[in-house]
Amino acid sequence: KLKVKKNNKIEPIADRKLNQFLILFRRAALVALLFLSKDYLFAESFKVRALWIVRDFMTSQDKIDEVVRFAENNNYNHLFVQVRGRGDAYYDSKLVPRSHLLKNSNFDPLEYILNQTRGTHIRVHAWLNTYYLWSSPQKPSQNNHLLLQHSDWLDTKVPDEMNVSHMLDKMEKDRKINGEGFYLAPTHPEVEAHLQNIITELLQNYRLGGIHFDYIRYHDIGWGMNPTGLKFFLNYANGMPGLPGIKIQEKPSFADFKRASITQFIKKASMRIKAYQPKCIVSAAVKPNIYNARNTFGQEWDLWLTAGYIDWAVPMNYTGSNQLFDNNLKIISDNIPSKYIEQIIMGIGAYNQSSRSTGQKIYRVGKNNYGGISMFSYTVFKKNPAYAKQIIKYLR
Repeated sequence: KLKVKKNNKIEPIADRKLNQFLILFRRAALVALLFLSKDYLFAESFKVRALWIVRDFMTSQDKIDEVVRFAENNNYNHLFVQVRGRGDAYYDSKLVPRSHLLKNSNFDPLEYILNQTRGTHIRVHAWLNTYYLWSSPQKPSQNNHLLLQHSDWLDTKVPDEMNVSHMLDKMEKDRKINGEGFYLAPTHPEVEAHLQNIITELLQNYRLGGIHFDYIRYHDIGWGMNPTGLKFFLNYANGMPGLPGIKIQEKPSFADFKRASITQFIKKASMRIKAYQPKCIVSAAVKPNIYNARNTFGQEWDLWLTAGYIDWAVPMNYTGSNQLFDNNLKIISDNIPSKYIEQIIMGIGAYNQSSRSTGQKIYRVGKNNYGGISMFSYTVFKKNPAYAKQIIKYLR
């Protein structure tokens, strides 16, 4: 009940002590916040902590066991496991040739990793290189590989069918002459049908946490000139697809047609996936700059996300530069409605920067309220265990 005078006002001693305590508490909290924001980000705030597992680590039980242990020990809860690399399969398939890395083996990598993670907090996504078919100057060892069976399905930069043998000979002398290699043509209707059948087979035979579409794009600007695709474009431009008698007021451009080919594929694939497995997460690896993704690679992923064709967009924001990384974040934030930001899982490349730089990017992702991070890739951590130990403080 004792009182003291302060600023000509009467104040209970108990209240004064409480106010002093609150002031000290606020100062301490501010110091702690500044400390954490400078060096650490505890990623429990991220719903998604994803890790890419390249196919080289999907070839034996021992390798997969190491992957699962690593994910559990380093707080990753989603794994993108590559089961389609270059038009081949790391699972049992009647449609796709078995990988040469699994030759003379009955081992089913996808089934094994699904079994090993069952009952854990880890969710496994089947990572598919969608249109990317082949990258080597050597022919595939599998006689039934699409590169050898369906050269008419390949995308080109000129409106002619790809001469595979001739191009492989050129690639022997100059690997870059064919860019990244051979791509399937998104504009070819038989390509779409084949890929949809692949998805159906996976859904029928495996209970998946997700399907992750990578290389869901054109090779680069100037591609998309598959001869069959061009014929379909002429029909598309002269009327509504499938309804040649109905004219449209404004004819679509070739760029519109190219983008629509991929968008229609992902829309149909998503409907198929949800019909078979409603809880299966549909995601796509995309270029981080929305404008570049759309105009150069035919990825209108902002539409895919907002229209509900994908559950997650995974921008491959793999630059080592913090400034460029931030620029990409800003472009996304400025163009994607805020309610979809939590469905964006930001990709960070560990292969081209220090662990501290990676940690800084993890912090930036959290600061901008994205739904999670996707680290590329486990290969880096396997080759350099110290790197993984240095960033684990950002993932706990």
